[in-house]
Amino acid sequence: MNQTTKQKRMRLIRNIAVLVLSVIMLIGGVGCVYVDVMLGQIIYHPLEEPSELPSVSLPEISGTSSGTESTASEDPILGELGTLGGLYHDDAITNILLLGVDDYQSNDVGRSDSMMLVSVDKRHEKLKVTSFMRDLYVAIPGYSSNKLNAAYPLGYSKNGPGGGGALAVSTIEANFGVDIDRFVLVKDSAFNEIIDNLGGVEITLTAAEARLVNQYSGDSRRNLKAGTFNLSGKQAHYYSRIRAIGDDFERTERQRKVLASLVDKFKTADIGTINNALYKCLGLVETNMTKDEILYLAANSLTYMNYEMQQHRVPGDTEYYNANVAVGSVLVPDRKACSKSLAEFIFEDDLPEKS
Repeated sequence: MNQTTKQKRMRLIRNIAVLVLSVIMLIGGVGCVYVDVMLGQIIYHPLEEPSELPSVSLPEISGTSSGTESTASEDPILGELGTLGGLYHDDAITNILLLGVDDYQSNDVGRSDSMMLVSVDKRHEKLKVTSFMRDLYVAIPGYSSNKLNAAYPLGYSKNGPGGGGALAVSTIEANFGVDIDRFVLVKDSAFNEIIDNLGGVEITLTAAEARLVNQYSGDSRRNLKAGTFNLSGKQAHYYSRIRAIGDDFERTERQRKVLASLVDKFKTADIGTINNALYKCLGLVETNMTKDEILYLAANSLTYMNYEMQQHRVPGDTEYYNANVAVGSVLVPDRKACSKSLAEFIFEDDLPEKS
């Protein structure tokens, strides 16, 4: 009798264990399918740089190297800190170039009028955002010198959006010496929808900014004034493009404020809001990141978004001069000074020696 009872108890325990494992596997399977569907909405571009694009190393650009040697010091936790192919590089810092493409005109691929390098710095636990001025006069690999925002359409003409993103990355690397891991591309038509899906962004406006947004954003709500408001996609879009106040330097500062507001919104959003926003927005994004890389960033996003955020701009106030050339009015950068200040901003006191 005792033996029979014991056998029944063992069968019960075994059945419960099988049931629990089955539920776990079912939930895990459904979760994997759901995540795969979510990530499947993103438009992916090949990781490798298209063969038609030249190397980032150009003879006429000093400070770059065609080699792949690296000088490095090893961090047992964060990995290798050193240089890669003549570019400043740190395994503990992920550099992602965000490109906002001005493609609102029909039959026009547009230019990357908004370029921000987001550096996820695990070594110093900081989130760093660097704006690159669109009128920087730079050497574009494989082409003559031009404005920085021309790299995207030149690359697009040969290899589509992925080629545009790759050439924008190569151009910044070649001119300013910092290794960029990946790019994320958002076209003009997607900007409003992304902001609206996230519930708007909170921005503090001056009276002059509020007046322009009321007048030109195309949003029916025109009651903005000096103060802090939650802007819709149309309002935030126009705010990011204001040129009538100040100069293009102030314009890039507004763009960084919009990005900072988005990060702050995600910090306090519940999982349902984040899930809904991602579901609606991922299909509007193009990137050369892999699904695994996106999953890794997503899994750690709450940690990264709570890092201290710092901002930088290329060129700095004393790192350029104005000039008129064949392509128009440009900012001619002191590439050596720009590279130094950018690397010091991203890598801080752990700045490696270039190979």
